[in-house]
Amino acid sequence: MTRITLISLLHRLSPQFPIYPVAQLLSPLSEHEGEVWLPPLSSPDVAALRAKVAPQALRELASLSAGWCDFAVSDSGDTPELDALANYDEEMLDNLRLYWGSAAKINHPITDNLFELRRGVVDEAHGSKLAQAWERQQELRFAQLMTAAKGQDLLCFVEVESAYWLRQRLSEQAGIVLHIPAL
Repeated sequence: MTRITLISLLHRLSPQFPIYPVAQLLSPLSEHEGEVWLPPLSSPDVAALRAKVAPQALRELASLSAGWCDFAVSDSGDTPELDALANYDEEMLDNLRLYWGSAAKINHPITDNLFELRRGVVDEAHGSKLAQAWERQQELRFAQLMTAAKGQDLLCFVEVESAYWLRQRLSEQAGIVLHIPAL
């Protein structure tokens, strides 16, 4: 059985949630001997991880930028759907401030559920083109990991907004043991 360890990254959300310092993300690296997969981001958490991984073990996941939707930064949009997304995002961040009282809750199924629900609101607000791009890029990441997983364990760091998708798909695969570490 191949073990894939999947850890969520806060990247752009990191400044708002200091309970999840980069130092906590570094400990799984010392225990892992195989490939380490990182998203193509320039955030401080990814930069710190990239600096600690041996170049021969470092792999890059497909970008999600074609289907990405940042948290809405205003109270009003051009459509009712964008207004709903802005409201959802504001409420979600407030809820996460309450729920994420410890780092362990960031990699918890409830967090995944919240971001999966958010994705549904994003898809309603932005339409099928963005939704299809998101799905296509997630499928590409999944294929990358399944190809790499043949015969070796993997350590994979992904954006907290997208972790639910990979966790669902990886947990359905025969021969794969999905591991979510307690940080």
